[in-house]
Amino acid sequence: MVCLRGYEFEILLKNTTLQECENFIKDCSEDAYLVPGGYKVKGVTLLGTTSPVGFSGNSIIFRHTKPCFGFFALKFKSEAEEINRLREQYKKDKNVKKIK
Repeated sequence: MVCLRGYEFEILLKNTTLQECENFIKDCSEDAYLVPGGYKVKGVTLLGTTSPVGFSGNSIIFRHTKPCFGFFALKFKSEAEEINRLREQYKKDKNVKKIK
């Protein structure tokens, strides 16, 4: 598993529930997707059966699970290339659901 220390990120929400985190990501995003667990955002593996991923401008907002601490909404800024890659990947996968 990749360590977040190697990335520039912002914590938008911390120590929250699954539903609060999903709602927050939908509210803060121009468009959002529910992806199966195991998908990667810049090498960070998304845990759980499903996980929300949102795009706002050139930022990616996603849920991160930290054992013993709960769920976090994180933002990677200036990620236009990664957003384009993820959008193309999501279009091809029937298991990805657009939620906003």
